Amino acid sequence: MGALPVSAAQARNARITNAAKRRKATTRSLVDVACRVQLAAHGGASAVAVTTSSPERGRRLRDLGATHVLDRSGEGGADDLPGYDVIIDVIAGEHMPSFIDRLNPNGRLVVVGAVGGQPPADFGTRLMAAFQKSMSFATFSSATVAEPARRAVRMEQFAAAARGGLQTVVHEVPPLEHAVLAHQKMDAGEVFGRIVLTP
Repeated sequence: MGALPVSAAQARNARITNAAKRRKATTRSLVDVACRVQLAAHGGASAVAVTTSSPERGRRLRDLGATHVLDRSGEGGADDLPGYDVIIDVIAGEHMPSFIDRLNPNGRLVVVGAVGGQPPADFGTRLMAAFQKSMSFATFSSATVAEPARRAVRMEQFAAAARGGLQTVVHEVPPLEHAVLAHQKMDAGEVFGRIVLTP
């Protein structure tokens, strides 16, 4: 259970607060990370696409509920969809504006993290250039959700994990003294899921 990421609650809140309220159960979502794939699939999205770095990771994400696997650039060849209703992005960075181009009319891009750095200052021009598609952009932080609501989401997710409805994906369980190595593996993109350090 300790491997259930805090970002899982953030992803669920982002989906509900910024996206799913505006959509029917046929939402096509482009998401990332193992836990978010499960949340989107269990949340009723008819298509869940993910970006990943290798075919093996893609296979594992399909096992968790992904219906389409794209490469890091967002291209999927025959496996791609023409557009998405909701894109949840934890990376941001210089390539974030390219995902605006992947939105369907009335689609929404929600950034819930910026591990890739800030997007270009002029990224909003992409939205304005496609003004008649009525697309929107939002940022989301769980800090804007009231504590009782955050706690309720976490309790719901822990209960789902306990009954097997939400899998915790653990890459490895090394001792605490290997913390530096664990961070190096994460920085190098070698980790699928979570590393759980033990005392």
